[in-house]
Amino acid sequence: MTMRTELAELGLPAKQARSRRTRDRLLAAGRRLLDRGAFEATSIADIARAAGCSVGAFYHRFADKEAFFTVLIETVLADIVADARQTVADKRFSEGSIETTLANCIAYWVQAFRRHQGLIRTVMKKTLHAEDTWTPVRRVGQAACEPFIALLAAKCGKSEDPSFRYRAMAGFQIVVGVMLNATLHRTILLNLESDELIAWATETLRHCLLDELPPALLALGVRGSPTDRGLADKPLIGN
Repeated sequence: MTMRTELAELGLPAKQARSRRTRDRLLAAGRRLLDRGAFEATSIADIARAAGCSVGAFYHRFADKEAFFTVLIETVLADIVADARQTVADKRFSEGSIETTLANCIAYWVQAFRRHQGLIRTVMKKTLHAEDTWTPVRRVGQAACEPFIALLAAKCGKSEDPSFRYRAMAGFQIVVGVMLNATLHRTILLNLESDELIAWATETLRHCLLDELPPALLALGVRGSPTDRGLADKPLIGN
């Protein structure tokens, strides 16, 4: 528990503070089960047992397992965005050349996908039955990528260049799509656990950002603003 949480709970009635701690334990247990990829096969009794509380305590805070899952996903996704912003804000992350910073960005995202394999697999399975399940992941994916795009644009002196932003968005969408596939399947090439994936994704993003575009792409209007072509609301993660 953080000092901020502890200070906030000093002003709460004891019963309310205990209730919040129980809720936090349930969510922490849910996250552990997600990380192990065991959430779908896990019962409410299993979640309560892992949290060290009763099934009644679970139902006192969540209507059912679906409601619990919704809150759990929102909590994890909020943490992903906060961690992305905190990482980019660390000056050590952006030290060195643009190539070094670019490689740091890719290494961060590969590690993030490795860390959240259980979450991604569970949400993808649920998406087969309820397409809206992927909506918060799509939204958070864009919010979490934004700090990295802004950092790379500033590093290249392109903060006001809409074409650079377009190329960065396209690059991240390509590499994130490959990471998603590698998370869901034990791929032969570009396996999620391999250094090959990091090297390939780094080179792909570098190509999108720094290499000269072919005339055919320029003729399609890639030089223009993503907003002008209706791309501002397009997801960086998922379709």
